[in-house]
Amino acid sequence: MKKIIFDSPQCAKIRECEAPSCKADEVLLRMERIGVCGTDIQVFMGRNRYMRFPVTPFHEGVARVAETGSGVDHVKAGDRVTIRPIINCGRCYACERGHENACEDFNCLGVQSDGLGAELFSIDKRFVYPIAEECSPDEAVLIEPFAVGVHAAVRGKAEGRRVLVAGAGTIGNFTAQACMLLGAESVCICDLSEDKVEMAKRSGISVCLNSSGRTLTEVAQEAFGTFPDVIIDCVGAKAVLPQILELAGKTTDIVIVGNYSEPVLIDVATIQRNELNVYGNITYTEKDFLKAAELITAGKVYTQGFISARFSFDQAQEMMDFAVANRGVNMKVVMDFG
Repeated sequence: MKKIIFDSPQCAKIRECEAPSCKADEVLLRMERIGVCGTDIQVFMGRNRYMRFPVTPFHEGVARVAETGSGVDHVKAGDRVTIRPIINCGRCYACERGHENACEDFNCLGVQSDGLGAELFSIDKRFVYPIAEECSPDEAVLIEPFAVGVHAAVRGKAEGRRVLVAGAGTIGNFTAQACMLLGAESVCICDLSEDKVEMAKRSGISVCLNSSGRTLTEVAQEAFGTFPDVIIDCVGAKAVLPQILELAGKTTDIVIVGNYSEPVLIDVATIQRNELNVYGNITYTEKDFLKAAELITAGKVYTQGFISARFSFDQAQEMMDFAVANRGVNMKVVMDFG
């Protein structure tokens, strides 16, 4: 079979290799579609602090079951499935308390270990979920990123509260949609890109504002007339976090979703004196993932127009070059395996 390998920064190669076997309690997948996210771009650029070259990339995927090992009874050959790519141990302190996304041996496919960028992929049955045929591959490939939004909404206790989401890319948009679906009183999303703001408007998000040339405090004042109850950072840029701390009112909840690739200098006294609640947010739990699948397959999530470009398997280099060049305006690039 063939698989994609990032063996140095900005270099994607396709290599022939031996097909994986299917052991007991495993599912052998024939990949159908993958999505490219910001983490994949960081890995491709060599800027993700948790990966090392060479690595087979990608963690957002839809597949058909090619074979099942003994002990697998929830899926069968031919089923369409999605993959939960956060591989946890199930035994550590976090896992035993329902926080498997914070596993002490945290392993995201395509980052800490080889990912879904291969024609065939074998994985433990715990991480494979059947998807109804009525759910198209274009929708199914968005379940994984939408799960990130669901987890962020849960971490921010969005129900009944005013929420500001900074950053209207795919994750920011999905976070804002998740907040609304989980009962937020009102949701404002903002971004420097007018294209992303327009996408947010089409998605039905309550208040969508262009933040170019404005501070987050000015954005929040227009949206709510005051500071929000919850601020969710889906940007992960050095200039944004200090603005969030400046905007936050007393006891505001702050959820950090954006993937920071370098340290940020902040005024800790602001957190202390305002008794702010700052929550780290990493991926999602299985419960969040299942909720995301439920909402997407039920047609409750706006997904039209999210796919910005499509590439074939043999266009891996061209696809990643495109994703890097267009990351400021792009929503979602996908690869079809044919």
